[in-house]
Amino acid sequence: MVEAEKNRQRWKRDTLRGSEDRGGWASKREYILVVAGNVIGLGNVWRFPYLCYKNGGGAFLVPYGLLAVFCGVPLFLLEIAVGQYTQQGFITCWTQLCPLAKGIGFGQLTVVFLNSTYIMIEAWALFYLVFSFRSQLPWASCDNTWNTADCFDLHMFNSSNVTSNQTQHSSAAMEFWERRMLGMSGGIDDLGGVRWELVLCLLASWVICYFSIWKGVKSSGKVAYFTATFPYVMLLILLVRGLTLPGASEGIYYYLYPDLNHLANVEVDC
Repeated sequence: MVEAEKNRQRWKRDTLRGSEDRGGWASKREYILVVAGNVIGLGNVWRFPYLCYKNGGGAFLVPYGLLAVFCGVPLFLLEIAVGQYTQQGFITCWTQLCPLAKGIGFGQLTVVFLNSTYIMIEAWALFYLVFSFRSQLPWASCDNTWNTADCFDLHMFNSSNVTSNQTQHSSAAMEFWERRMLGMSGGIDDLGGVRWELVLCLLASWVICYFSIWKGVKSSGKVAYFTATFPYVMLLILLVRGLTLPGASEGIYYYLYPDLNHLANVEVDC
């Protein structure tokens, strides 16, 4: 018992010394902002609305809420508690708690490497941001050099000629995505050229990422004042915009009065 107590005190001193070397949050506010920023992401704007619509509107919230309460939230609290208690990274923290479980940390490292693909999405967002400063959005019309004869825009969408042959046409937004930004080739055997505009956007994204974390939590805590609040502001703007669009009342009805028969579909639960 005495030896175990000595080891515990030694580990506590080493942890405190390591936390001083690693740095800490300047205030509780910064830590709360960083945690709040992790709650919201691209999935809230990109993936969740699509899945909710595909799987029966509000019916999708039943399995989603159950998984969030019994799986998502406990794991989220566990991650925060382990990080705050050990003051270590996701590999060394398991060395302190249970060395046999160190593989969980290496699994998390693999997930972090996979999440690095989000930097490419940020590069795409920067590309669209630059083009959005034009008076006429290039993905809203077919009057551009990269558009084909099969292109149609929103003004042409309701015409009988387009709606009857949608499989033979491509939207202006799709052609901007495939032909202007990505420059998609004809197949895997044709690699195509380097998209230097995307390279510059990717470089800018990495530079922003580097200067956001180059001083550890001291710099990332300051960046969180923007990165944690801006997504919530954007969601509010999108909510107001969505409520003012035609057919918004039908979408709200579909969301609030779901078809519970979708719960019997295994795909909804998965």
